[in-house]
Amino acid sequence: MSSHPVRFRIEPPARLERIHVVIRLALLLALGMLGCSAVYWLLYLALPALVALFILQKGGERYLSDGAPRIVRGLRWLAGGYAYLWLLTDALPTTEIGGPLDFDVEVSGAPTAASALLRLVFSLPALLMACVLSLAATFLWLVGAIVVLINQRMPEAITDFLTLALRYQSRLIAYHLSLVERYPSLKEAPPAPAAA
Repeated sequence: MSSHPVRFRIEPPARLERIHVVIRLALLLALGMLGCSAVYWLLYLALPALVALFILQKGGERYLSDGAPRIVRGLRWLAGGYAYLWLLTDALPTTEIGGPLDFDVEVSGAPTAASALLRLVFSLPALLMACVLSLAATFLWLVGAIVVLINQRMPEAITDFLTLALRYQSRLIAYHLSLVERYPSLKEAPPAPAAA
């Protein structure tokens, strides 16, 4: 099985600091008060339109060669922010490669303005799946936060599920932004065998 062009792997720490749980809770409450769900819907609708505009002005190849590297850096920071908020690491987000988060996008395809706009429709089933995963992740986050407050360790099963949910969301965003042609997938290719 070939690997997905969006790589999202995280090396969770052996121990999570209790104070970070409180910081995350405060950040999540603040974001909730801002009404982030409205912002998400705005971004869902606006991003493919902005990609289509860029492609109309500069072309699909230039979008991938000039725009994509900046977008991937932004997505790396966003993935790091979510990994922090979702109790997967105590490391703050960065746009740099390295650290506990291994995130990258193998940009591919030949996007057109029409294909970028069609992602609004084609992404809907993946968006529904991401919503279901996020709903389950919310419950598991609460359980994980309590466990971290008690013994400073996140249960491996919860870490695995939260990583799966964030990996899927990252793949959805990359697809939605026409950075990759491959549809979001829950499957993760097995690691490559070690060289003899």
